[in-house]
Amino acid sequence: MKDYDLEQELAAAMLDRSRREPPGSYDVDGLIGSVRQRRRRLQAGAAAAVAIVALGAGFLSRADRDRVSVPVQASTAPSVELPPSPPPTEPPSPTASAPASTSASKPASPADPARTTNALFLAALRYQNPATRSQVDPVAVAALFANESTYQRIWGADSRGVTCGASVDGVLAAGEALLYQGVARLDRAPSLTFDGATGKVTDLTCRPVVGDSKGDDPTVSGFYGGLVAATKSGDSTAVAGLGEQFVTANLRSGQGPAAGTCSFTTPPFWLADNPSSGTLTHGWTVHLGGHQDFSIEIDENGKISGSCGK
Repeated sequence: MKDYDLEQELAAAMLDRSRREPPGSYDVDGLIGSVRQRRRRLQAGAAAAVAIVALGAGFLSRADRDRVSVPVQASTAPSVELPPSPPPTEPPSPTASAPASTSASKPASPADPARTTNALFLAALRYQNPATRSQVDPVAVAALFANESTYQRIWGADSRGVTCGASVDGVLAAGEALLYQGVARLDRAPSLTFDGATGKVTDLTCRPVVGDSKGDDPTVSGFYGGLVAATKSGDSTAVAGLGEQFVTANLRSGQGPAAGTCSFTTPPFWLADNPSSGTLTHGWTVHLGGHQDFSIEIDENGKISGSCGK
């Protein structure tokens, strides 16, 4: 059989099959509609699943709330009667020397002796200055002492017992307290004793100061002591001279006449405490009679190079 004859027979067979099995037809609109209908069923099923999950979460949270807030109902099962228990014994009543409120209260936490020292000398400086005396609360001062008799013996009527019998306008506290009148250091130094449990003052003694004392800072005492002395004498020209002597030119140019004092140009007294050291600079926390204290930095040349965060 030749190739031509084979092709003729294949063509005749295919024609005969196409006549007996005509190709199927498709309804395009119906097909699109069925696809859309299936898509809607899938979307509805997904929404129902989300609703079921949310509803289950609501039931769980409601069950948790009910478990917390709803009291447990009494059991309906018959209870077994037990013999009556003896009445509870009442604790002994507090004695007259220890009232109930005192026995139930917690012991006071120990105070910091350094903070007690600062508060005591700041109160003494304020009380000794007529312009700031009204700011002193006697009750708060008495709370710094271990008892009333110690308060009366040390503070007395004029707070001079705190400053070794003298009226002072400056205190430099660096482990010990050094008292100043203007720029001159007092020849006596107070030494405080504290209660180990409460941190309150139990005693104060004064000793003579011999030579240079550890913790003395000529920049702090010279600048702030000079400002207090100039304020008392009314010498306004001294303020500029103190600035040139003890404050750097950069700080004076940035803060003007109030450099080193945080805008407090006429301080009634000064208290410097909590010294900090650094590689080339050191600093103090200074109080000049206002409501806020501030920190200063002293450079390697002995001049105030920063104050009020600048």
